[in-house]
Amino acid sequence: MVRKCVFLAVLGLLMLLVAGCSSQANELSYGNILYETGVSAGESIPGTELKYVGLADGRAQVLIKGQQAAKQKGDSLSWKGSVRDDVDLELALRVLWYTEDTLRVAGTAKVTVRNPNPVRAEIPEDAPLHFANAPVVYTVKRGDYIPGTTLEYLERSEEGAKLGGVDGYPYFKTGDSVVWEGQIHDGVYLQLNVRVGVITEGTLTLAGTANLWILP
Repeated sequence: MVRKCVFLAVLGLLMLLVAGCSSQANELSYGNILYETGVSAGESIPGTELKYVGLADGRAQVLIKGQQAAKQKGDSLSWKGSVRDDVDLELALRVLWYTEDTLRVAGTAKVTVRNPNPVRAEIPEDAPLHFANAPVVYTVKRGDYIPGTTLEYLERSEEGAKLGGVDGYPYFKTGDSVVWEGQIHDGVYLQLNVRVGVITEGTLTLAGTANLWILP
């Protein structure tokens, strides 16, 4: 009972604080993703126009959409654009450190996917763009799908929430985990790991994280 109350309290905080995945069928938005990466001199962050040129006068030289910028530790490095059709990426980064050969940055990312079409598929874990642990909160109406998946909320029963599209036992009680993996758009893959919160006759609430892999 105590564990259930703690879970529901955390779920409530997430719903207040997290900008999660949009429930609109034509757009999925994953924000507040912590992101850190490194890029070698002469190369760009995959899918973006952020290119590390190298060192000059003790500062990191970066090309941002073709325009040169000199950066020091702690300086901002932002980018917004499309990494492929219907897939937008926003990066709000800061320079962690740099050498003549490498630039290391960290910050947050937001991924927006328009016109998604979820299907189960194997995830290419070597994809050049990987965004981990995006916080998500969903309230799914009865008869609707969990956004970005092929899982449908069918009904509430004594066994818990009944989901369609599940391989095997379809019932999930409050606190149970629900995991889904597949492709949500050409070149975009999702691993969803959420837990069941409030179950009512009309809605199902879930909260957890999403991992994304993108082939630019």
